[in-house]
Amino acid sequence: MKTFLKFVLNLVIYVGIVVGVLIGMPRFLAWKLETPYPLAAITSGSMWPALHEGDLIFIEGVDRSELAVGDIVVWRNPGGFTIHRVTKRNETTLITKGDANFTEDEPVKYEDVIGRTYQVFGKNARVPFLGMISVYANKK
Repeated sequence: MKTFLKFVLNLVIYVGIVVGVLIGMPRFLAWKLETPYPLAAITSGSMWPALHEGDLIFIEGVDRSELAVGDIVVWRNPGGFTIHRVTKRNETTLITKGDANFTEDEPVKYEDVIGRTYQVFGKNARVPFLGMISVYANKK
């Protein structure tokens, strides 16, 4: 009986740790990266070769004055989020384009920008394949 109780107690502790990490990690990242949306999945091939379909990327909050041509930004649109590279900027909007796309997107208002991809040693911080759950969910 003692062995069973010890097993149950260990199980409860491990489940508590996993739940704590699953709840705490996004909150920690939101605080650290200064954005309410610290993670996003790449759901198409429009940013290939920089980002691949199924990548999970980290997003950092950014002031509009810090955005530059060449940054990969994330913005809200009626269908969700879009993640593309800045090709031009002016006082009120950004022009973006997917690296693998032939045409530029419609102008993006600065207030719609959530952030830009977080960089580590000059490379996009991404976790390959971890966003595939979102890719499959969006295709069904």
